[in-house]
Amino acid sequence: MDGGTTIQYTFREAEAEDVPKIVNLLNETIVKVYGQILPEDKLKSWVEGDNLSRDVSNSWQNMIVAEKAGEVVAVAARFDDLVGLIWVHPAHQREGLGSALLDIVEIEIKNSGYEMAKLACFSDNDKAIRFYLDKGWEILREDINKEAGILEMVMTKTLTKKGRR
Repeated sequence: MDGGTTIQYTFREAEAEDVPKIVNLLNETIVKVYGQILPEDKLKSWVEGDNLSRDVSNSWQNMIVAEKAGEVVAVAARFDDLVGLIWVHPAHQREGLGSALLDIVEIEIKNSGYEMAKLACFSDNDKAIRFYLDKGWEILREDINKEAGILEMVMTKTLTKKGRR
């Protein structure tokens, strides 16, 4: 192996062939990310059930993936003005992937004509909340996530400067 070679990340729109890779990424990440946050029964339905596969199959068209050496190591999704998810495999966290994906999604939202973006993040996910606050997001309110049955922070970010059109 060439000691001077660095494998870079590639960011691109997800393709149908990526669905199994994205599901695998989420399966490898969910327990590490949500193991201390979600009740065991809710987590179990995602880890052992087909929820992840179904959701990815239904929404891959809205996803951006980050690849390294042909492996999907991070994913983000956008639905209109909503940042639907940003997941980075634990082995690739703290490498700037989450920031890069969030930047891409924010630009897509802005280019689609929205001046404000929104997202929801589980309230007990301190790491993610700090990440979003550091990236200029603001907490709007706290709600109950009906699917998980736990509190989540609803956050917003202004994407255009006020007074400009």
